[in-house]
Amino acid sequence: MSGSIQNEILELFAHDIQRKIGAKASESPFFGLTADGITDVSGKEQFSCSIQFADNNLEVQNFFLGFYNAPGTTAEMLFLCIKDVLVRLNLPLEKLKGYCFDGASNMSGRFKGVQARLKETCPDSVFVHCANHSLDLVLQEVAKEERLVADTLNFVREVTVVINDSAKRKTLYQSLFGCGEVINLLALCPTRWCVRVVALSRLLACYGEMLQTFRTLEGDRTVKGETRAKVAGLLKKGTTTRTVFGLFACVTMFTPCESVARSLQGTKVTALGSMEAAKLLCQRLNTLRQDDTFADLVAKTKQYAERYNLKPPHPVRTSKTPARFRHTAEEEERELENEEYPSLWKRELFEALDLVRTEVERRFDQEGLRVAAGREQAVLQAAQGKRVDVGSLELTSFSREQLSLELDILSDVCRGREVKTIQDVLAILHTLQPHSMLPEAERLIKLCLALPISVAASERSLSALRRLKTWLRNTMKQERLTHLAIMNAHSDLLDECDVSTLLKEFISRTTERRSTFGKV
Repeated sequence: MSGSIQNEILELFAHDIQRKIGAKASESPFFGLTADGITDVSGKEQFSCSIQFADNNLEVQNFFLGFYNAPGTTAEMLFLCIKDVLVRLNLPLEKLKGYCFDGASNMSGRFKGVQARLKETCPDSVFVHCANHSLDLVLQEVAKEERLVADTLNFVREVTVVINDSAKRKTLYQSLFGCGEVINLLALCPTRWCVRVVALSRLLACYGEMLQTFRTLEGDRTVKGETRAKVAGLLKKGTTTRTVFGLFACVTMFTPCESVARSLQGTKVTALGSMEAAKLLCQRLNTLRQDDTFADLVAKTKQYAERYNLKPPHPVRTSKTPARFRHTAEEEERELENEEYPSLWKRELFEALDLVRTEVERRFDQEGLRVAAGREQAVLQAAQGKRVDVGSLELTSFSREQLSLELDILSDVCRGREVKTIQDVLAILHTLQPHSMLPEAERLIKLCLALPISVAASERSLSALRRLKTWLRNTMKQERLTHLAIMNAHSDLLDECDVSTLLKEFISRTTERRSTFGKV
């Protein structure tokens, strides 16, 4: 059981899985591609590739193809890596009809990026900027531009770091819960899609314990002066009502955003579905931009202010009118605005909601999404009995006359049934015997299902990379890492491997093995 023998056995299983994936993908007329990269624990660049297609039962299949240590991260290098991956699986580039990457310039560049090179090779393919990344960039933008959101997220981040980075401070914080359930604080991470609301909600749930922890640390002389100064600043900020209002405002604003982000990570999300989700999100943000929402947030803030004895907002000083504009020579009295909660908070909240809405509309207005959504909409319109202009769908490998005829037949098949999504059409087609009686319409549906909308599949493989290659196994060779990753990602295909066949291949590779094990 030497290392070389183990690597050889792993290679046999991984290659058998790859052959199965290649055989399944070859049965489909179209497939889509997602790719992403990351630096592993040993400092090597790992490039992850996954393909998506619809099988003969019109079920969406998504397969991870492996990690590849490209010589560089330039667009040309990564494009050649993708070509090599597809050639090894015997998948022609002509079947590649869609690809989804993040916003990195080497991947999504319009002129020299990987998507531009793929577009030159496959002119009828479409590119989609990852919907999850697009939404995450929207939230990062509002976190940088709006002061209320930026101050709130920085406060949560600093509080979490101060408490969690010291075992003594964390023990003090946990001891304040007594026999009750401890609410551990969660750190904010800009690259995570769905952690902001959880982190903010946890801090609101344990706000009193957090303040008590900082009051104790502020008076503890054993704590370093630098840390005590940071604690004092956070305590001063935490005892103001503006901080609590910012926490409630961010939870209200981020909750629908993260709900959409979770839905976009599914394997069955389509282009039309992602655009509908973005539209619903904008409608929800418009609904939140109401005086009732602000009043509700203020009411919650007042409850916290009474419970934890928080400082009220500072009154806003009005500026004096210049003497040349006054109609009297008497000295003007300087008054203070007596609003209990200033209208500035309302303006900051509404500006943040407006920014999120406009950015979502801008980032989801992509050419690739519009083309793919138009094809999917054509299928739904045909199923609903509406006339479809096939010539506007930009389909080059289809028989337009045959497709138009089959869409009319699809209208008759779906008559009297409720059809709202592409999944409803698939459910109806599954009832046909055989369901392949509409070959061109079925190919159009497979084309719609083959386009990936999110790089979630590649992101999941990168999460698995962190579990496979740790600092204790950072000298693992690239071949072993890739083979282990494939076996880990496709455990169902691993169970289907014929061990006897692989055993025969292993024995037949050397004369010594044949003489030792004999005929199997």
